[in-house]
Amino acid sequence: MKNGMIVRCSLVLVLSAGWISVASADTYNFDFTGRMTVSSTDIYTGTENIIQGGPVGTYGGYQTPISASLTYDTVTGLGNSPLSITLGTSFLGISATFHDISLQRIGTSSVFNGQLLADYGGTLNIPMLIQWDATGFLNAVNSGVMMEGDKISGNVLYRDVLGDHSYSQTVISNLGSAVPYSDTLLAGKPVQQQFYAPLAATAGTQGITSGSFNGIKVYMDIGSGNSMYVTSITPVPEPESWGMMLAGLGLVGWAAGRRKG
Repeated sequence: MKNGMIVRCSLVLVLSAGWISVASADTYNFDFTGRMTVSSTDIYTGTENIIQGGPVGTYGGYQTPISASLTYDTVTGLGNSPLSITLGTSFLGISATFHDISLQRIGTSSVFNGQLLADYGGTLNIPMLIQWDATGFLNAVNSGVMMEGDKISGNVLYRDVLGDHSYSQTVISNLGSAVPYSDTLLAGKPVQQQFYAPLAATAGTQGITSGSFNGIKVYMDIGSGNSMYVTSITPVPEPESWGMMLAGLGLVGWAAGRRKG
């Protein structure tokens, strides 16, 4: 009887450890606003020039406002957005549509590599490579204090404590957000600078790297001078934690079998 009690007690501890170890990862959903900057790089000289393809009167015509939803999974480091925006014929004389952002965190770094698709000049789904410095975004996500309804704006995490969309409470005042590379490209032009963005496109953005449109780059600065609104946070048990939990359940079944024997 004494041995049976020791076995049962040990199994309870193992099972408890298995349940306690079921950590939660999260899927975050946002509605965001930001800016898009398009440039063309001379493949012979390497000179990069901004293309004035944005709406007249908006950011001097040098940038285009963007808005869409964004989903990010903290386990896989994958994110995506169904963004779709069309520039008229003022863009190099040809209408162009940019759509469907996908992104992937690089290891445990604060860098995201991603892809944007372009329909341009009669060719569909041309891949455009974008790189982001996601320091501010990840610091907000990993802070453990961000809640549904919060807002990331530039370098700050805000909370709408009054429920009136005033976002009167500063939760984190310095997220470590980077300055978008597009600010450097637009220096000296009549455009309001962004200063910080939780997802700031970097100089590592390559754009279109082959074919007839080689050298065209699109910088998608998300939350820059604008915001990322947290619409939902969904906890998801991590796969390895499920394994530990199921292992604990298996041990319970084994104990029950010994008792019957």
